[in-house]
Formats: sequence, structure tokens, C-alpha cells
Amino acid sequence: MKELEVISKTVKIGNTGERVFNFLCDFRNISQMIPPDVKDWSATEDTCTFSVKGQLITLQIIDKEPFKLIKITAADGSPYNFNLWIQLKDIGAYETAARIVVKAELNMIMRAAVKKPLQQGLDQFVEYLKILPY
Repeated sequence: MKELEVISKTVKIGNTGERVFNFLCDFRNISQMIPPDVKDWSATEDTCTFSVKGQLITLQIIDKEPFKLIKITAADGSPYNFNLWIQLKDIGAYETAARIVVKAELNMIMRAAVKKPLQQGLDQFVEYLKILPY
């Protein structure tokens, strides 16, 4: 299997890196951003479980670099093996740049099937980060 890498667009968030980081480091805060096709959402601070199209997925925060980086991976038992990085950078007194990088081990057919929807999903997610009430 070959690795697929998808990088979201970079957005500017009108808030400090510290506030954005602290919000995103707790999966319980993400509840308000869950799209309707995601079912059975449950979360603790460091893990979340949900189903999409009948597949159960568990995510786990595995590393945090304060105010800069949150590393998330699929936990054991999830149908896909991937890593997700939320990258933050202070660019002003009250402005933070954000982007998301996903790397996944997928076969050629799956890579072709998920690349475009994953890109669109990541871009939508980072756009939503601009309007959250941190």
C-alpha cells in the first residue's frame, strides 16, 4: 500500500493560537462541528468514536505541541490507518494560521476514491475553524 497525503488550504483565524489550540485539544468541543452523516458520536478529551457509512472509527490524540500542533491517529480497531496533524501558527496579536495534513495508508483504489472528498472535507473543516466561538 502506498501513502496518500492530503493538505488542506491554510486559513486565518481571528483568535490566538493558544485559544484555538486549547479548544481543538478536547474532542468534546468538536461535537458542535459534526456533520449529519456522522452517527453515534461520543468523545472524551483525548478520544472520539463515531460511525460513517456503517464503519466505526476511533480517533486518539497522540501528541500535543502547545499552541502549534495536535497529532491525531486512528486507534486500534479502526478500519483505516492514518495520521492527522492540525498545524497552528501565530501570525499576529490576535490571528492564527491553521491547516490540516492527513497521511493515510490506502490501496490504489481507495486512494483514488477518497482523495477528492477528503480534500473537500479538510478544506470545509478549516473554513469552519474561522467561525468557531473559541
